[in-house]
Amino acid sequence: MDRLRWRVVLQSMRIDQAGFSRSVLALWRALANFGTIREVHEFIQLKPFSETAHNNPRFAFRYLTHHYLARSLTVGERAACFLHHHRRMHALLPEGMLREILLEDVTLHEIVESDHRFALTLGLTRPRDCDKEGEWSIHLLVDGEAVFVLSFTVIPGWTIRSKSPEVLLISRLQGMPGRYTQIKLATKTLVDVAPGALLLAALQGIAMALGIGDLASVSATNQSLYSEQYDGVFRSAYDEFFTELGLAKSEAGFFLSPVPIAEKPLSLIKQGHKLRTRAKRAFKAEITLAVAEFFRESLICSAEDAARQSVLWWRFDQQAVNAVKADESGAAEKLA
Repeated sequence: MDRLRWRVVLQSMRIDQAGFSRSVLALWRALANFGTIREVHEFIQLKPFSETAHNNPRFAFRYLTHHYLARSLTVGERAACFLHHHRRMHALLPEGMLREILLEDVTLHEIVESDHRFALTLGLTRPRDCDKEGEWSIHLLVDGEAVFVLSFTVIPGWTIRSKSPEVLLISRLQGMPGRYTQIKLATKTLVDVAPGALLLAALQGIAMALGIGDLASVSATNQSLYSEQYDGVFRSAYDEFFTELGLAKSEAGFFLSPVPIAEKPLSLIKQGHKLRTRAKRAFKAEITLAVAEFFRESLICSAEDAARQSVLWWRFDQQAVNAVKADESGAAEKLA
């Protein structure tokens, strides 16, 4: 048995910390997919992934963990997701920026309001954050403390039965324990935009910058850590949240949407709520644009990537134009 195979055996025995039977299952999965593991091993010899693996040995094997990204994915699909995400980021981002995201965190956008500092940061999902729930995480920080998190991975569409070549998959969206006061403060200060919606706006900015035209989210029962005991909590965080946004659930168990997510026509918004809705939408659009601009000038883009980006920027602009036209039409009808 060569050196890599021994590393696989040892790491697999550590990778799931839920007892002997889980460790044996992880070991079996590892040995059954050894060819894929070798492919991953060869890829992470590239900088800055080699530095990441040195600091966090679990990094190169975490796709073998129980229910990595989504409960419905096979080991082969999980490995494909892991490799696709990191290969794409390696191709698109300058090495310095990629190293900072992998080894630290970058601040995507920051707002100072009422003596409080609100920041959106992006970094590799680390073991302390339950790293099987997504490769990268966007955090909302209030005065330096993380209060809400969205974890995602850029995946090949076929792994979730999507016709799109690649998709941004959301696999975690939740508040941090014990941070209710800061979450309430953030919502009140930031135009009544809930943290989950704020992070989703930031993710759409990343999608626009990278030229990824579709996003998806796990459903409650497909989430990595789903438990029947907390069924209501999971359904509220995923199914109810994305259904309210108008996303349809696929037969494969994922909520799907093009980027940007379509907004409910203002004509369907109750009278008395329209001004507030406009303000919230304008604020989320600012966040999306700010995050997109953060990446836009640094990306290493092929002609194909640039073409996809142009389509997404056109969609975003068109959504704003259509919203203005709908407003004008509604006002004209009211005057008539």
